[in-house]
Amino acid sequence: MTDTTSTTGRTTALPQGHVEVCHLGSCAFKVAVRGHAPVTDQLVEAGGDDRGPTPVEILVVPLASCVAYSAGRFLERHHVDCQRLRVAVTSR
Repeated sequence: MTDTTSTTGRTTALPQGHVEVCHLGSCAFKVAVRGHAPVTDQLVEAGGDDRGPTPVEILVVPLASCVAYSAGRFLERHHVDCQRLRVAVTSR
């Protein structure tokens, strides 16, 4: 169970695989994932307060991190240093 109310600011861990989203006002939302609680919002010019990444930016994160993880594992299997591995994505 997660308390996602904006008045307490408290987040307890949800079971793995569960996500809860709570409206914080305006265009902002608090996302509860296990014990993590990132906030999404819109840019100021899009009507938000820019309190966190936009939902589209959040959508790009798992794609980019999956590519980075997969590339890193490939490099490790082939004994190639992955210390400087970077993945850059433009979400516009």
